[in-house]
Amino acid sequence: MGNASTNLSDQALALFNDGDFQGCLDLALEGLRESPENATLLRLAGQAGAELGRADTTAHLQQAVTIEPENADGWRALADSLLADGRVDEAFSAIERAAELRPDDPAPLVDLAHVAHASGRTEVGIGYLEQALERAVGNLDALHGLVEMYRAAGRLEDALEAGRKIVGYTPDDVLAAIDVAELNLALDRLDDAVEAFRWLRDVDDEPDHEVLAYHGMIEAELRRERWRAALDLAVDATRVDRFGRTTDVLAYVVAKVFGAGDRPARPARDVEDALAASRSEHRQLHAEELR
Repeated sequence: MGNASTNLSDQALALFNDGDFQGCLDLALEGLRESPENATLLRLAGQAGAELGRADTTAHLQQAVTIEPENADGWRALADSLLADGRVDEAFSAIERAAELRPDDPAPLVDLAHVAHASGRTEVGIGYLEQALERAVGNLDALHGLVEMYRAAGRLEDALEAGRKIVGYTPDDVLAAIDVAELNLALDRLDDAVEAFRWLRDVDDEPDHEVLAYHGMIEAELRRERWRAALDLAVDATRVDRFGRTTDVLAYVVAKVFGAGDRPARPARDVEDALAASRSEHRQLHAEELR
């Protein structure tokens, strides 16, 4: 029977890895009828059931860690299921157990950090991420988390430093380039912000995104009242703007350089809001790609 359950486990795992969650679940449940204490089948039944939105996944995963309490993957799978159930404190404990079982693995610490942050304990989350980087210098998941949490905690200098490290490791990471540009802007490092948005324009090769990077450069120049530089950028942005998002910005800058014409320019606040919305749109477009 042991060999039979092992074969079923291998087959179920292959189905799970292929994305056939229903097939995996059916096979795992079939195996559990003969071997109800097979921890691998229990984990697969729980994880496949979670992918399918089943309500009984946590029980399978809890039973699996009872049978194999030293299996770190089992504790992490249980934590995911507990989080889905809204049982945050129990999930936190499960991830802590996984972290204890794998003292050199940064992944459980990154998980702990995000659970802490989601429950309002951002500084605790930051501490876990800093520990994760001690385990694995340059871990990108930890660095991305630090950018998010430092920013949430108002620690913009630290967020910028983490973002720069990501760009240093992965220069083509568009979201990190956006972070560096926006954080320079938030810190009023306007020379650096212009250079960062220029770098972003070159890194992001998605159609129609070039204009969004131009908008960041324009915003930096407007903040320091370099109207001619802003005008040159607005003209360049208009050339690549297929949807007319730069029209009001250009009119505003033209009025600043040449004076108001027959058609009054939009108020400065409207232009600032439009540029901020452009930055937000740019971030959202790339954040969605990571989901």
